[in-house]
Amino acid sequence: MEELTSEEKGNPRQSLFNEIIRSRGDTLTAQDPSVRPIKSGDLKKTTKLKKNNDTLGPTRERRFQLTSVAIEYLERFSQVKVRRSFPLTSVECVEEDKDNTQVFRLVFQKTVMVLEASSPEDATEWVQNIRDVWTQWHATPTPTDSPLRTSMEAEHEEELTERASAAETATNDISTVVEDPRDDYSSSYAPAAEDTLKYKYHWRRGLIKRRVQQQPPRLERLLSNKHTESKAYEKLHAEYAMIKYPHKKWSIPREKLLHIDKDNLHIMWRRSGLSHFHMTKTLPLHLVWEIREGQRTKWFHHFPYEEVDGQSFSLIFEEEKHGGRYVGLSSLDLICDHPDHYKEWIEGYFLSNCSWLKRLWKTKHDNHELSERATMALLFAIHPSCDVGLAKQLIRIANLHQCSSTTNYGHALVWDGFTVLFNLMWENGRLLQMFKSYSKAYPTLGLTKEEFGDFLIEECSWRRGDCTRTTLQRMMRHHDHHHNSFKKYAAKNRPFEFNIAMTKPLLTYAGFLSFLRSSDNATSEKEEKLEDMDQPLSHYFINSSHNTYLEGHQLNGISSCEAYIRALLQGCRCIEIDCWDGALREAILIYHGHTLTTKLGFTAVIRTIRDYAFHTSLYPVIISIENHCSSTNQKLMARHFLEIMGDVLCTENLVETEGRERLPSPTELQGKIILKGTFKKEVKAAMSSFSTETSLSAYLVKSRSTIISDEQLTSDENRDMVSIYGLDAPKMVAQDDQETTFVEDTEKDLEKLVVYCRSISIKPWSWSKQRETSVSEMFSFGEPTAMKLCKHSPQEMLACTERQLVRTYPKGTRFDSSNYDPSLMWGCGMHMVALNFQTPDMWMHLNQGFFRQNGGCGYVLKPEVMRRSSQSSVEYSPFMTEPHPDIPTVDLEIELISGQQLCPYKKKCVSLTVDIQTFGIPADKSAMPRASHDSAFWPQWERGKFVYSRRKILMPELCLVYFRVEVQYSIGNPQLFGQNCIQLLSLIPGVKFVPLRTSGGELIQGSGLFVKITKETSISAVGVSSAAPVKQLRSRPHLTHQANVEESLN
Repeated sequence: MEELTSEEKGNPRQSLFNEIIRSRGDTLTAQDPSVRPIKSGDLKKTTKLKKNNDTLGPTRERRFQLTSVAIEYLERFSQVKVRRSFPLTSVECVEEDKDNTQVFRLVFQKTVMVLEASSPEDATEWVQNIRDVWTQWHATPTPTDSPLRTSMEAEHEEELTERASAAETATNDISTVVEDPRDDYSSSYAPAAEDTLKYKYHWRRGLIKRRVQQQPPRLERLLSNKHTESKAYEKLHAEYAMIKYPHKKWSIPREKLLHIDKDNLHIMWRRSGLSHFHMTKTLPLHLVWEIREGQRTKWFHHFPYEEVDGQSFSLIFEEEKHGGRYVGLSSLDLICDHPDHYKEWIEGYFLSNCSWLKRLWKTKHDNHELSERATMALLFAIHPSCDVGLAKQLIRIANLHQCSSTTNYGHALVWDGFTVLFNLMWENGRLLQMFKSYSKAYPTLGLTKEEFGDFLIEECSWRRGDCTRTTLQRMMRHHDHHHNSFKKYAAKNRPFEFNIAMTKPLLTYAGFLSFLRSSDNATSEKEEKLEDMDQPLSHYFINSSHNTYLEGHQLNGISSCEAYIRALLQGCRCIEIDCWDGALREAILIYHGHTLTTKLGFTAVIRTIRDYAFHTSLYPVIISIENHCSSTNQKLMARHFLEIMGDVLCTENLVETEGRERLPSPTELQGKIILKGTFKKEVKAAMSSFSTETSLSAYLVKSRSTIISDEQLTSDENRDMVSIYGLDAPKMVAQDDQETTFVEDTEKDLEKLVVYCRSISIKPWSWSKQRETSVSEMFSFGEPTAMKLCKHSPQEMLACTERQLVRTYPKGTRFDSSNYDPSLMWGCGMHMVALNFQTPDMWMHLNQGFFRQNGGCGYVLKPEVMRRSSQSSVEYSPFMTEPHPDIPTVDLEIELISGQQLCPYKKKCVSLTVDIQTFGIPADKSAMPRASHDSAFWPQWERGKFVYSRRKILMPELCLVYFRVEVQYSIGNPQLFGQNCIQLLSLIPGVKFVPLRTSGGELIQGSGLFVKITKETSISAVGVSSAAPVKQLRSRPHLTHQANVEESLN
C-alpha cells in the first residue's frame, strides 16, 4: 500500500480518485491526451428521422469540431464548452449530396444529421477528414502493424478468416436478428455449458456482428419474448385507470393511473390529476411473489366490492413490519375498470429478468439515456458519500468513451456509458491487481482464453477438463459482448487497439467483474434435490414453524392467512394451528389463547393450507394441531378436514396396515397432508371470550375469571370484528392463570385422522418407556426441556430420533416472538425445530440457510452417523471434541477481499462491519474478528488482514457459514444491512462473490462480498490427530446455467 499524502489524509474522496489514477497508470481527465482536434468550423445543422425523413427541429448554424474520437458542436458564443458529442463509433456512414455539393450527411442508427458547409471545397474537406478518422475506428486491424503482436496472432488471423468465410457463405441466408433480452450488465442469462448455441457471423465494416441462429431450450422463450409476447405486454406500457386499495383502515380506495415501464421493471401509479409519474410510488416487479386473482386479501375484505371480483387482482410481495422487527407479506390490491383490461394485465404480465443496476437506471428516467444531472442524482443515490468533483470527473470520462450518440445536451450517458461509469468506481484494489497479474498478452485490453482458463484453474479451483475452449469462449462472449464502451475506454481512445478489442475474443475488466458476480462463479453448489428421499421420515430434518398464524407479537400480534402462505412458500413443511371454540360466524377460531391476538376462521386457514401446500415442494406437509375445542367442534373439525382436504389428507397408516417398523418415506407421502395432534378424554380448555353458545354448566370452574359481557358479544360492531382475515378482536379483561377443565368425552372422529404423528407425553420422562412406544407416536418438547435432554442424554435422544419424530418449540416467555439457536437441537437429531418465521433474527437466518439445501424442499437428510448410530463402532456425540472416524473433517479459510454496494439505497452510512461465523455443534462454533470500513459503497481490505481460519471442523454436514453486514448511520445503533448463510459442504473454493440477503431472506440485488475461499477435506483415524487430504477440487455442477432472478447479481 502506498503512503497517503497530506492532502489525501484530509480528503478521503481525493484519495479515492488518486487511487483510481494510480491503478490505471494514465491520466483520467476530461481532456484525454489521446484526443486531438482535427478540424473546426461553422456548419448549418438539420436533424431528420431515418425511417420517414421527418425533420426534428429547425435548421441552425453551429460551431462544429472534429476530433480523433468524435464530432462535436459547441455552445453558442463559446469556443470551448461542448454542447453535444457524437462518437465516430456511432456513425454508420458519411454521404455526400449529389444535388448540392455544399451538403453532406452523417447517418446514425435512427437519425440523419444534414450538414451544410460554406463552400463546396469546405464540404469536401469535412467529408474527407471525417472519413479518414471514421475509417480508423471501423478498420480491420492488421496484425503486422500491431504493437501488441504476440505469438497468438496467427491463431487470431485464422479465426478471423474462418468467420469471414462463414459470413460469405451465409450471405444469401438472411435470418432475422433476434434482439437479445439479456441485460447489458447482467449474467442471469448465461448459456449452459452443455447447451448448443450456433452463431453465424457476417463481415461488416471490419466488425463481427452476431446473429442468433438457434437458441438453447432454456433460453428459447426468453430470447423470443420480443416477438411472441410483445403484443401482450406492450399494452401494459399504456396507462390504465384502476381502483387502488389503501393499506390503512381509515382510508378508502381511490382511482389511480397505472402502467408498467418499457423494460417491464416497475409498476407505477399516480393520481389522475398529476402530469407525470413519481418514481417513489412504484413496485419493482422482481419483488412480486404471486399474482392473486380475485378479492382474496384482507384489504379487499375491508371494502368488499363483489360485483367486480372478476376484475380484481393483487400483487403479493414481502416487506418489513414494525420497524423491521418482523417480516410478512403485503399486497398491492387493484380493480380494473373493464374486464378486457383485467385480461390484458393477467395475460400480459411479464417480468424482465435484468440486472439490479438496470433497475436503478430505470428509476431515474424511463428513456434510453440519462442527462448529466439525472446521472449525478442516480450516482449519489447509489453512493451518497461520493465526492461531487469526483462524480463530475467520472461522468465526463464515461461520456468521452461512449460508443453511442446521445440526444440530451451536455455529458449525457446511454446505458453502455453508465456501465463504464459504474466500473470506473471499481477500477482499483486487489481485484484489478489480480486481473492484471493474468493479463499478459494484452495488458490494457483484457484476458485471452488461455489466460482466463489459467485464472479459473488457479484462483477458482476449476478442473482443467472443465476449462474447454468452447466453455471459455461462451462465457467470455456472454460477459463481455455488451461492454463496447468499456473496450473503448480500455483502449484509451486509440482506434487500432479498440478494433483489436472488438474483433479478438478478450475478457475486459468489466467482463471480468461481471463473471465474478454471476452464477458462472457461484459461491455454493446449486440448490437442487440431490439427496435420497426414500428414507424413513425420521431420517430427515423438517423445516418447521411455531404459531404460524402470527405476523408479530405473541400477546397482541395480528393473525393472518398470509403468514401461512409466506411460511409455505419459504419451504416450511410443518405448520401449527391453535384451535379454540368460537361463536358468531365461526364455530372454530384459530388464535393464541388467553391473549389479545386477532382471530382467524378455521375453514379459511385450512383452505389456504390446501391451496399453497405444494407450491414450493411436493413432499408432505405436517399440520400440528393444538386442540382446545369441545367434542362437538372436534367432530366439526374432522368433517372440515375431510371435506376441504379431500384425497390430499393422509388417512392410511402404512405402519399398522403393513406391519412396518419404520415410518414411510417422503417420496411415498408426496402430495399428502399429515395431521399431528394430542387427544385425551379429559381436555383442558381455557374459557373463550366467544363461548356464548356453550352452556357454562359443562365447565368445572377452578378459579374466578371474567369475560366480556353478553351485550358486547351480541353487538353488531363486535360481531363484524371476527372474520376469516384476522381483523381486530374485541378487548378481553385479563384472566387468572388457572384453567378450566372440560369433562365431556372426546369424539373419535378427529383422532382417527392422526395416523403418523400422534403426539404423546410421558410424565415423568423415562427413556425405557419411550422405547416401548410405536414409531407412529412422536414427542414434543419445549425449549427448556429439549435443551436439558440434549445436554444430559444426547445418546438416548439420538436413539429416539432415529426411529421416531421429535418436535421442539420456543419457550413460553418469548413474548416478542424471538427465536433460539437450532444448531444444538439438530446436532442431537431433533427433526422439527419450530421457529417463529415472522421474526428475521440470526437463528431464523440459520434455519433458512440450512433448508436451502436439497432444492429447498423442506427436508434435509441427516448425516449417516445419526441415521445409523447403533451400528457405528464409535459413538457419535454432539459434544465431541475430537474427530470421529466415520466423519471427514474440513479445514476452512475465508479471506475478505472487498465489498460491493453495502449501504441502503439513498442512505448515507458512517461505517460498516462484517462478521463471518460458523455454527454447528458446540466444537464447530467460531467467529472472525470484526472487519470494519468507513466506505459502505466500495470497501477494500488489505491482503491477509481479515481472514477466517478454522482447522478440523468436526461435523461439516451440520456446519453453517454465516456472513453478516451491519451499517452505522450518523445516529442510532448499528443496523443489519444484509446476511447470508451457506452450508459448509456446498461452498465452492476460489475467489467468489457472496450475495447478501435481506433480514427476511430475499436477495439484495447487487450487494455482496468478494472473498477467497480455501477448503480442504481430510479423514482422521481413531486417536490420530494428523489428517490426510482427500479432495481439494470440486466438480462443476454449476456450469449448468439457469436464468434465475435470484442469481442475477450484476
